[in-house]
Amino acid sequence: MRGRRGRRLALLVGLALVVLGLVLALALRPAGSGSGSPSAPPLGQGQPLRDRVRRVDPQDLIAQTKAIPVKTGMYIKNLHGLSLAERIFKAEGYYWLEWPQRLQDLLEETKVSAADLVELSNLVDEYDAVIKPYGEVTRLPSGRYRYQARFSGSFYIPYLSFKDSPFDRIALPIVLEIGPDVFALQDQPVVLVPDRSSGALLGAYSVVDGFHLHSAELVPLLHAYGTSWGLDKGDLDYSTLSAVVHLDSDAVASFITYVLPLLIVLAIVFAAPSLEGRLGDVRLAIPTTALLTLIFLQQAYKASLPALSYLTFLDWLYAYAYLVTIALFFLFLWGSNACANAPEDQLASVVASLNRIDLRFQALALIGLVVVGLLAWAL
Repeated sequence: MRGRRGRRLALLVGLALVVLGLVLALALRPAGSGSGSPSAPPLGQGQPLRDRVRRVDPQDLIAQTKAIPVKTGMYIKNLHGLSLAERIFKAEGYYWLEWPQRLQDLLEETKVSAADLVELSNLVDEYDAVIKPYGEVTRLPSGRYRYQARFSGSFYIPYLSFKDSPFDRIALPIVLEIGPDVFALQDQPVVLVPDRSSGALLGAYSVVDGFHLHSAELVPLLHAYGTSWGLDKGDLDYSTLSAVVHLDSDAVASFITYVLPLLIVLAIVFAAPSLEGRLGDVRLAIPTTALLTLIFLQQAYKASLPALSYLTFLDWLYAYAYLVTIALFFLFLWGSNACANAPEDQLASVVASLNRIDLRFQALALIGLVVVGLLAWAL
């Protein structure tokens, strides 16, 4: 009997190791390693943005290219309608431009209006957006020209990282970019320079439910599309200015909403081996019920997120919870069969052996949760 129990236990342990190995192999499999015709490897999450948009010092660009500087400022009056699943948010506010006489002469020469000098490049649903001049182009006492516009619309979030979810930090950008090709860096360059003296960047109603405002900044960028648009001028680069609002999720609320229910289910799973080994029917019901609860909890959590090509911090915890729950089910199944097949005079010895194995399982499962949580957070 003891040899049979040992073989069954070894089989269960081997099965658990195989399942764990498959999960890790799928998680760590390099992109593009699947079957199929050879092709360029898939781009990673956010890679197009990192490859083609980079942060720059506008003064360096001006010095290198003799570009015309345009002082640019923005005031975001409202932020609302954030949808992480659709990767969009809504905003209303103002932006303004100031430029010297040299650019004004170019605008008149090329017949480009001040309204067409820049565009909101991450604006979506343009039919529903509003971009309205806030007065006419005015000449300041300093001889410079000023243009201000009011905007309202939905904006796309180019890059979101949920690796630490549900403890998220997200960045909401509103991107202004030089519009006319004639003002690209390779032609008659115009560079957007942040207006650092404009004061506040956000209004009193720039509040997004579920998040705390961390910071806001104007970020000068250079956007390289990698195309000449058929103009035979080589690849064109455009000066860009992004007003970025950084938001943090509330750590306590996120823990109570998403992590605590998972830990409660795991606590029940960890406590289940404390039941007497003879109570096979009761013990077998616990992991099956816990498994269904875990599935519904994870589905509810994933419903608020877009489709992701990687696992979040909470996903790793759920994956571990699934493995522990399945392993516990097989452990109880083996224990129930051992009790049913044991002779009456050996039943007490079998139950005592089961209780020792259950205690070891509880200790290993708890240690494993801590290790997986630390590793998932460090990834």
